[in-house]
Amino acid sequence: MEGKKIKYGIIGVGYLGNFHLKHLLTINNVEVVGIYDSDVTRSKQLSKQYNIKNYNSLDELLMATEAVSIVTPTVSHLDIALKALNHNCHIFIEKPIADNLESGNQILNKVKERKKIAHVGHIERFNPAFQAFIQNQHNPLFLECHRLTKFNNRSMDISVVLDLMIHDIDLVLHVVDSPIKEIIADGISIISDSIDLANTKLIFKNGCVVNLTASRISNKDMRKIRVFENQCYSNIDLLNKKLTKHYADYDNVNNKFKFKHEDVKVNEYDALKKELMHFCETIINQNDDLKNIINSVNALEISEKINNIISAKINS
Repeated sequence: MEGKKIKYGIIGVGYLGNFHLKHLLTINNVEVVGIYDSDVTRSKQLSKQYNIKNYNSLDELLMATEAVSIVTPTVSHLDIALKALNHNCHIFIEKPIADNLESGNQILNKVKERKKIAHVGHIERFNPAFQAFIQNQHNPLFLECHRLTKFNNRSMDISVVLDLMIHDIDLVLHVVDSPIKEIIADGISIISDSIDLANTKLIFKNGCVVNLTASRISNKDMRKIRVFENQCYSNIDLLNKKLTKHYADYDNVNNKFKFKHEDVKVNEYDALKKELMHFCETIINQNDDLKNIINSVNALEISEKINNIISAKINS
């Protein structure tokens, strides 16, 4: 990753934007030219801490950069992404790409029009445990996804489906190669004006069934996916970055199953840094493959359908 340095800006330096800033400052082919945040006190503080320029105007930052991370509330993604693309910037948008499918498609169409590189921050694609799992081909019959987080005040502007469940929806679409036939969903609002706990069943045309649970009112954190295949069960622990597999082989001599357990080796690395490095490499290599952003729009489309199903039940 030597040679050309990308002039890079960060829009939004709150909790997650701060991590973007820290990692981008350590990537060799990146020159962080500045930051912008509507919270001027916060941006000035980080500007001083990291000795980088704080821009008082978003347009000024965009004019000075080739690429930006958009790490702002979801409702603002559309306006900022379109503005950045019109300034000829490559864009990295933290998930979800937008707060509704129409906006997501607007961003996708603008990316195509401007011929720029756009990635969406579905970080779990780069999780070491998930990467270890997808090294081999799989034919899942049933998946169970649990994503629980402790109480916090972040992302309350969107439902738990767009905040949390969308991660697992995105991963499921990478694993199950079949269209969805049916969606069954339920959810409740407890602490916000939106859906805080949701359970969804996705039934695919090839017969695979996926059960997803997402909650932001838990007393513990959990991010697990269990994948059931023919005579094999895999436990992907995304939180602790562990992958275990359980096999059942039939012993014809003794007429019984033999069960084996394997702890699969998982490489240690920071998923966000790996994701940002991948984005920067695609810019340098001029790899304008739209698969990343299209997959993100697909995950948003399913999430929006789930939200609509749950909302209709709540309001009926």
